[in-house]
Amino acid sequence: MDAAQGLPDGATSPATGPAAGRDITADVIRSVAALAKLSPREISGATRFRQDLDFDSTNILELLMRLEVEFDIEFDPDTFGTGTFDTVDGLSAYVRESLDG
Repeated sequence: MDAAQGLPDGATSPATGPAAGRDITADVIRSVAALAKLSPREISGATRFRQDLDFDSTNILELLMRLEVEFDIEFDPDTFGTGTFDTVDGLSAYVRESLDG
């Protein structure tokens, strides 16, 4: 037993931080669906913003603003890599990293 953490040998402590226990992808999907006026069931992690939803830069900006409010985070435009926001999964990963950052 790892006495320092009170865990059996080899066990890891549960996730902590703001994203712990929260289904970030499901939350992002709900926001995307609301903006796209679709059912969340019509959106998946593989959904592409431009190709599948026909989102333009204004739609993406509105989505980011919604997520900033919902998750109480601030997106740093300097950290956006190419492809960061191609899919719902990519955006969800970015939100998760921002929360756990």
